[in-house]
Amino acid sequence: MPRPKDAVKGLIMPFTFVLAIAAGTEASGHTVVRALVVWAALELLIYPARYQWNDVRGFVADQNHPSERDRGRLPGPMERVRAHVTASCAVAVTRLAVTAALALALPGLHLVGVLTTVTVAVFGVATLYEALRARGTGRTGTIPPPARPAVVALWIVVGAGYVVRGMTGLALAVDLGRHPALAVSAAVALWAFGIAFVTSRWALESLAFATSDHGRLTWTARADQAREHLLALVRWLPAYTPEAAPADWAPLRRRTSPTAPWNAALIVAGTAAALTGALLTMEASPGLGLVAAALGAVTTTAVILLPARRPAVVLAGTGLHVVVLLLTAQPRALPALLPWLSLMAAYLTFSSRSLSTIGLLPKRLRSLAAAPLIPLARAVVGQATWDAMRKDAGEPR
Repeated sequence: MPRPKDAVKGLIMPFTFVLAIAAGTEASGHTVVRALVVWAALELLIYPARYQWNDVRGFVADQNHPSERDRGRLPGPMERVRAHVTASCAVAVTRLAVTAALALALPGLHLVGVLTTVTVAVFGVATLYEALRARGTGRTGTIPPPARPAVVALWIVVGAGYVVRGMTGLALAVDLGRHPALAVSAAVALWAFGIAFVTSRWALESLAFATSDHGRLTWTARADQAREHLLALVRWLPAYTPEAAPADWAPLRRRTSPTAPWNAALIVAGTAAALTGALLTMEASPGLGLVAAALGAVTTTAVILLPARRPAVVLAGTGLHVVVLLLTAQPRALPALLPWLSLMAAYLTFSSRSLSTIGLLPKRLRSLAAAPLIPLARAVVGQATWDAMRKDAGEPR
C-alpha cells in the first residue's frame, strides 16, 4: 500500500457519510452496504492506483530526496527502475480492473455510475496535479524559490482530492441535487481544508532540506529534486527554534502569518464548515446562514491568531457555537457543530506535528495502543529477533 502515512485521509468519506446520517438523513441497510463497498474501492483500489502513478512519475526526484528511505515511496535503486516501475504500473492497472469488476459483480448496489464518477474524478484531479507539478518544479534549487503561478496553482489543486473523498460520502447519503447550497458549501469546506492540510504538511516536509548551523537553518536543494512546491512555503515559517533539530521542530505550533496558504485556507474552511453544519441540519434562512458563516470565520481566525492558547480558544469557540445554535433553535446542535469542530480537531493535530512525527499518533497513545500486543509479538517472532527489531528501530533493548 503506498502512502501509509496518509491513511488518515481514508476517514474523510465515511465521516461525511456518518455526518449526514447524524444530521437526520435516513439510511437503509442497502445504503450503508453500498457506502462501505464504495469506501473500500476508493481507499484500497482507486486512490492507491493514483498514488502509484504519482510515485512512478516522481521516481527520479524521489531517489534524490534526502529522506528517500523514510518516505514510503516507490523504492529504488535507480538500477532497478525498469523492474520497479513496471511492477508498480501493473499493480495499479490491476487495481483499476478490480474496481471495474467489483462494479459489475454487484449489480444490486448500482455501483457502476458512482465508481466510474469517482475514478474519473480522482484521475482527473491527478492529471491536472501532475501537469502543474511538471510545469512548476525542477527549475531551481534557490530557497525559497519564487512562488510561480504553476506552484500557486498546485497549492490550490491539491485540495480537490479532499472534495472527491468528502463529497462521495455525502452524496451517498444525501440527494445533493435537491440541496445545491449544501453541496457548494461542503465542497468549499473540503477543498479549503485540503489546501490547509497539504500546504502545512509540505511546509514540514521542506525541513528535510534543512540543517541546523549555529542556531540557524541552512537550506540545500537542487533543481533535480523538484521540490519547489514545498520549498516555496518556507517563506512563511516562523523563526527557527535552535533547541530542536529541524526534523523535530514543530514550527506550526507558533504563530505564522495569516496570509500563509494554510492559514488563509483554514479561515475559508472554517467559514464554510460552520455554514455546512447549519445547512445539513435545517433549511437555514439567508440570515441564519450568514450568522453561521460569520461565527465560523471569527472563531477560526481566533484559533490561528492565538497559538499559545489554541485548545482553550477551540473550547471557547465550541461554547459560542453551541450558544448560537441553541438561540437559533437549531434542532440538531451536535451534528450542526461537528463540521467546524472536526476541522479544529484536525488543525490542532496537524499544527502540532514535526517532520519526524507526520502521520504518527502521539507517542503516549502509540505506547498505550502497542502495550497489549508486545507480549504476543515477542512470542511470535522470538526474543532474539525482537531484540534486533527494537535495536534497528533505535529503541532501548
